[in-house]
Amino acid sequence: MEQYLESYAEVLLTKCLKIKKGEPLYIQAPMERIDFVRIVAKKAYELGVKDIGFNLSDAYIKHEQLKNLSYEELKKIPWWTGHKISEYASKNAAVLSLCCEYPSLNNDISSELLNKLSKSIYKEAQKYYDKALKNELSWCIAAVAVQDWADKLFPNDENSLEKLWKTILDICLITQDDPKKALDDKIAISSKRAQKINNLNIKYFKYTNSLGTDLTIEMPKSYIFHNIEMQLQDRRVVLPNLPSEEIYSSPYKYGTNGIVYASKPLVHNGKIINNFWLKFKDGKVIDYDALEGYEELKQIINQCENSNYLGEIAFVGYDSPISNTNMLFYTTLYDENASCHLALGQSFADALENGVNLSVEQLETKGLNQSNIHVDFMIGTSDLKIIGIDRNNQEIVIFKDGNFVI
Repeated sequence: MEQYLESYAEVLLTKCLKIKKGEPLYIQAPMERIDFVRIVAKKAYELGVKDIGFNLSDAYIKHEQLKNLSYEELKKIPWWTGHKISEYASKNAAVLSLCCEYPSLNNDISSELLNKLSKSIYKEAQKYYDKALKNELSWCIAAVAVQDWADKLFPNDENSLEKLWKTILDICLITQDDPKKALDDKIAISSKRAQKINNLNIKYFKYTNSLGTDLTIEMPKSYIFHNIEMQLQDRRVVLPNLPSEEIYSSPYKYGTNGIVYASKPLVHNGKIINNFWLKFKDGKVIDYDALEGYEELKQIINQCENSNYLGEIAFVGYDSPISNTNMLFYTTLYDENASCHLALGQSFADALENGVNLSVEQLETKGLNQSNIHVDFMIGTSDLKIIGIDRNNQEIVIFKDGNFVI
C-alpha cells in the first residue's frame, strides 16, 4: 500500500497540479489523513517546493463546535474562515484539496447555519475562487480514505478502510503499471469527445428519461466543452479533478426549461439530499422538492444571488469505470464522475471562447451565471437520452441508453 500512496502523491503533484520548483503549495485535508499529507509534503519538498501551507481539520471536533457555538463564535476559529487559502492564492500557490465524507454526521445541525458558514467562507476565500475560475493558479481535488466513509461503503467489514483505499487507487489508475500513461489514454478519449461536440454548433440539448426528466438546456454562442484537463494562463495543462470522466461546459443562463430528476443522492455539508427534482423556467429554478433533505436543498437554491440558475452542464457515460463499480460513493467528486450531471451556481469562464479574459460583468452579459456557490447534482441514468439541436435545427443524438453515441 505504501508504494501506491507514494505513487498517488507523485501523480497529484506532477500530473494533476504540474507543480513548479519554488511554487507555493496549499493543502486542505482531514486530520485523520495526516499520514498521507506527510507523504505529499515530502514529495513536494523533493520537487523544490519551499512554502507549504495547511488546513487540517477534524470533522468530529467541527461537529461539536457546530452543536455548541454560535455563528459569531465559529467565525473566530481558523477552520471556519477562508483567509488562509486567500493568502496562498495571493502567492499564486497550487492548491490540493484532499476530500472525504462523513455521511450524515451533520444531520443534527441546522442547514441554515451550515450554509451561512459556507457563504461566509466563500466570501473570505474570494481571491482563491476568482483566480481559480480565471485559470490563474493550479488546483486539484482528490479523495482520501477515512474510517467513517469506509464503514458507510463497506459495512460490517473489518478491512473497510483498506478496501476504500484500494478502490480509490484503482479508480484513479494508480495501481496500473504506468499510471501517467493510463491517465494520458483517458485524456485522449475525453479530448475527442469534447472536440466533436464543439464542432456541432449546438443551440440546445434536450434530456429525457424514465424518471420523468424532460429538460432543454440552451448553450451560449461560442461555447467550449472541455475534456478532463484545464489549461492555465501560464500554458500548463493540469487535471483539476482526480478521478474525472466528464466533458463539461456552461449553459446560457436564461435558457433552461423543464423538469429534471436527480438520479443519485447528493451529500452537501454532511447532509444527504435524496429523491429530489428541480423545475426550471427561463433558466431559473421555480419549483423543487425532495423526499429527504428538503431543507438543505432549499438552502442551496436560496443561498445567494443566482444560486438558482445553472452554471455547468457535464456529460459522463453510464458505462464508465466509476459507474461500473455499482457503488454509491456519497461524495460528489466520485458520484458526478459516474453520471451526467448539472451544477447550480457559478459557471466557468473558460466555457466561452476568450472567456478567461472577460470581466465578471462581461461574462454575465454573455449569459454565463455568476454566483457564490457551485453545487453539482447527478442526473444520468441507464436510459438517458440527450439530443442536440444545432443552429440549423438539425437533431443529433448525443446520448442513447445513458451512453455517448457521437
